[in-house]
Amino acid sequence: MVVVAIAAGFLLVARNGPAPSLRFDISVPDDLRALAAETWQDFLTIHPARTDCIAPATLSAAWELDTRAEYRPDSATIVVRVPGTAPTLRNQMVHEFAHHIEFTCPEQGELRSTFAQAQGFTGSAPWFDGDTWETTPSEQYAEATVELVLGRRPHHGNIQISARAADIVRRWATDS
Repeated sequence: MVVVAIAAGFLLVARNGPAPSLRFDISVPDDLRALAAETWQDFLTIHPARTDCIAPATLSAAWELDTRAEYRPDSATIVVRVPGTAPTLRNQMVHEFAHHIEFTCPEQGELRSTFAQAQGFTGSAPWFDGDTWETTPSEQYAEATVELVLGRRPHHGNIQISARAADIVRRWATDS
């Protein structure tokens, strides 16, 4: 059970069980820890209907990485390349947090067909496979989540998130 109340500008969540946690390995410097903790809280605030299924995640920093960030589902680890600007790191973390939900919240499968259709795919399009990064439904979902959490996102390839797709993600995250 999740009960959300907003009082005096604070979001209070009463729930059965502990809140989802973000852990840090020793590679994460203090300034990135602070940014990640704030970003994680922003992510959870937008997903009040899903906090019961979000498993603990671990953040790791890498000075060398072929991409700006990646999600490793086997260990529930988000790896971000550092250094980076705060806005870029926030975008990348939220994108990878969205992938974390794909692997830890079985209910996320509920939105895949309708989201894919709203983005112009067939309802049976392979979720994790596309001809390119930009044509992969999972990546488009992660980008829609960035827009939902941060209110904007940098231009990534040719991904355009439809208003309908954004609404599908918002309604799923909030159950409203």
